[in-house]
Amino acid sequence: MSDIETARTMIKILTGKENVLFTTRCNESIRVAMLLVALEDRANVLYQEEGGWLTYEKYIKQANLNPIKLVTNFGLVYPSELKIHELDSALIINSLAGYIAPQDMDEIFTQCLKHDIFLVNDVSGSIGSTYSKQGDIIVGSFGPGKPVDLGTGGFIATQSDALFEKIKEITGSDYVEPELNYKLLVEKLKNLESRRDFLENKAKQIKSDLSDMEIVHKDLVGLNVVVLFDDENQKKKITDYCDENNLEYTVCPREIRVLEPAISIEVKRLTNLTKKTLETNQ
Repeated sequence: MSDIETARTMIKILTGKENVLFTTRCNESIRVAMLLVALEDRANVLYQEEGGWLTYEKYIKQANLNPIKLVTNFGLVYPSELKIHELDSALIINSLAGYIAPQDMDEIFTQCLKHDIFLVNDVSGSIGSTYSKQGDIIVGSFGPGKPVDLGTGGFIATQSDALFEKIKEITGSDYVEPELNYKLLVEKLKNLESRRDFLENKAKQIKSDLSDMEIVHKDLVGLNVVVLFDDENQKKKITDYCDENNLEYTVCPREIRVLEPAISIEVKRLTNLTKKTLETNQ
């Protein structure tokens, strides 16, 4: 089997979807997904107000759909509120909100089925977990700082043959999958479980080190750690910790993390994730 087909098979297993198309990047997958939503005669697309991705609203509007922001609990969608938008809507959701905490994807999927909401699951952060398989459409990234950190590329996947035919109509008959390093991608996918373990353990350690501070979704398992601050002294304590431990961080409010004053410690950007490193850090 060729490297591209081996990688495709691995993505099929990770997403639980039989039809997989590789793209140049996840933004392209999102764009195609929103055009597909329009073909499915949906008028509105719901998306989380924080903890999502920068281009959700852009591609919703480009597909002539109506974007609707959902109020969240630091990025986590309230499944019970989805019923308000039944019948003519779709939902695009980052199933690992802000890379901080997992959505309740089983309940979200149940509510989407119950209220006829078309579900697009962005698994860029959740791939390799149990919450990366729910959805009519799955999109994902292999970009830098992702669990599958190939550095470029993405994918779009679905279980439905009919939806996949529409995806191919959108991309066009002359579409050629990108020339990614599929051999390296296969290795990245093989090492995904170890990489997730490393990142999750590192995040857990950071939460322990900063346990006297207000940590967002402290008891949930994520790949980033977001720490709220009330003043400059608290902010400096967090950033000093990051500097001392060679951890990259970004300052919030940020729509793709949280909309409160906070430091997002970007654990997911760590790259020294060999098996030897894993064993050393356990």
